[in-house]
This record gives sequence, structure tokens and C-alpha cells, in this order.
Amino acid sequence: MPEGKAFYDRKTRKSLELIFQSEPDFGLLAQYEKRQGAMVPHSHGFCECVFVIRGHGMHQSEDHEPVPFERGCVIVIPKGGRHAYPRVSPDLSILNLMFEVTRLPPILSELYTQPVFKKIFLRSAASYEGENYPMTKLKENVFRELETLLRPLAEAGEKKGDHTFKLGLFMAVMSRLCSVWEPSAEETASSPDIPKLIAYMERNFCEEIYLEDLEKLSSMSRSTLQRRFRSVTGVPPMVYLNRIRLRRAAELLLNTDFSIKEIADQSGFFRTPYFFQSFRDCYGVTPQEYRSSRRLPQKERGKS
Repeated sequence: MPEGKAFYDRKTRKSLELIFQSEPDFGLLAQYEKRQGAMVPHSHGFCECVFVIRGHGMHQSEDHEPVPFERGCVIVIPKGGRHAYPRVSPDLSILNLMFEVTRLPPILSELYTQPVFKKIFLRSAASYEGENYPMTKLKENVFRELETLLRPLAEAGEKKGDHTFKLGLFMAVMSRLCSVWEPSAEETASSPDIPKLIAYMERNFCEEIYLEDLEKLSSMSRSTLQRRFRSVTGVPPMVYLNRIRLRRAAELLLNTDFSIKEIADQSGFFRTPYFFQSFRDCYGVTPQEYRSSRRLPQKERGKS
């Protein structure tokens, strides 16, 4: 198949039911493809993380121009995303790590809160709006480390059970991958002002900041700002700002004797009811409950 826009067969779709048919309620599977040929565009009902073990080729996201990949590359195709391998070398081998977070146990919730994990693995296909799906090239020693973890997971295949073993390997792979993931040149080039906006929020979170203010500071349209900010942080700008404020509020609750109203004011919440609701949504308890359950006695706080 020639390079460029590949033929799209709408019937070509890897469904959730097909891939996880051996254990429908356990959405995790790794498969080693020793001879991966060229593939027409297809979509997924789950997230797929592709580790290129050997060979090289071209990867196509949606209808974009294909980009090259080789051993050591990791490609992430989001749930609902369409991609293809329009051209590959005869010796191409890949390891596919496929998962659906809604079918995995809540013990992984800590992993899901990591900014890099959310940005790369929990982002919807629709949010890319003209961007290629994430891809990075790992250093050989790091890639070998991940390969060592992935092979026993792939060897387990569709064998039922051993969930603790499989989840442990999955957590180790994802945590390590998130710690070393580097943004592509495309991501860096498209979002040069986002770190400046984040620094602005960190400095001025106590002030009233609106989305319009961030649009002016960045000289971006609202849609572009939302898309680029989400591509870097995994969340929209106002959600990120709210999390800064909530983190500050949690610190004040534990380390000061300020009233709840004072803490809300000093954290950038100008309406106390909204602060209560936001805090409960984030931490699962009210500000008072958070303070009483986690705060050290005053004598112990004085020692720390």
C-alpha cells in the first residue's frame, strides 16, 4: 500500500467484546505480533499502546500524513481512534498492550490521577483535532527494561486469572513509561506558551482569573487554548487552575487555624458554597472533615 492517506474500511474495528472475550470484565491484554504486516485504517473500543520491538514502518493517525517509527518507539492510540500501518518492513514485530480503564479495578486509581497518564492514555480521540496520536522514542536501556516487563504479560495471553500478576506488570510498565515520556517535537512546537500560562496560574491563583484572561495572555483563540492546554496537562485550563486552588486549600486546612471562609478566600475561591462543592468533589469529604481526619495535634505540628 503506498504512503499517504490509506484506504479506510469502516467495518475494520477491534471491538471490546472481541479482544477481551476470554474475560469480559477484565480489560487488560498484551499480545506479541512477531510478524506485523501493513494494516488499513481501523479503530478500537479501548486504548492501545504499541511497543515497536523490531523493524520499522510508517504510522498514520486518522487521515494525517504517515510518520516513521522504528524499534524503541511507543505509539498510543486512544479509545475510538483510527490508525493504520500503510507501510512496514518485512521484519516488523510489535507488542500491543490493550486496556480499558472502566474494566479494571479501582486499585489503579492512583495511576489514573498522574498528569502524564491522563494526558497520554485517558484522552479521547476527538480531542486531538488535527494532531497525530502520541508517539515517543525511548532510550534503548529504558526500552529493554519495559520489554522485560511486557514479555511475561504477553505470554500470559488470554489465560484467565492471575489478575494480581497481570496488574502488577501493567502498573510497573505504565508508571515507568509515564516517568520517561517526552513530548514529541510536534507537541512542543504547538504549545510553547502553556508553561508560561501554568506559571501565571501558580503565581496568581488567589486572584480572579477567567478564561478570557488566559486567551489574552496566550494570544490564542478559546478553542486553540483549550486544545493545546489539554494536550500538555490532560485537563482544560480552568480545571487545572481549580486544582491549584484546592491543593492550596488542603495545605491551609492542615497547617493553619484559619477559618473555612478565610481559607476559601486565600485559595482563590470567592464563593464559599462553590469551595465546599469543589473540595468535596475532589477529596470526597468536606473541608471540615478533611481537617479533622488528617490534621496532626498542635503539639506534633509544632515539631514538624
